[in-house]
Amino acid sequence: MLTDNDVIFRAKIVYLILSKDTDEALKMLSSHYGVVEPKLKVGMPKRYSKNPACYVAKNQTIHVSRREILYSPHIILHEFYHHLRRVTNAQGGIEKYADNFAKNYIQSYKNTTNKT
Repeated sequence: MLTDNDVIFRAKIVYLILSKDTDEALKMLSSHYGVVEPKLKVGMPKRYSKNPACYVAKNQTIHVSRREILYSPHIILHEFYHHLRRVTNAQGGIEKYADNFAKNYIQSYKNTTNKT
């Protein structure tokens, strides 16, 4: 069960991404989970050129295909999940778990903003 503080933290992360402060959101996420902050780069590696974004573990970088994607909470959180799994040496990290991670953050944001 999420605490109120968890919900507020998640909502703030989504708010920061929507507010075009993705760097701060990644900094806070990394601190929260006790992992190194991933780099963020506009431009895709060749083998991923058709994707909107990807995570490259070798250089711990979240790549996005275009600048607007930097402000997409679902995509940024999805890729951060892949980073989190890789730097903690956790097994797995499949797409459905990354999607659920992102959806949970977005749902906290929606729940928080609907209470106003």
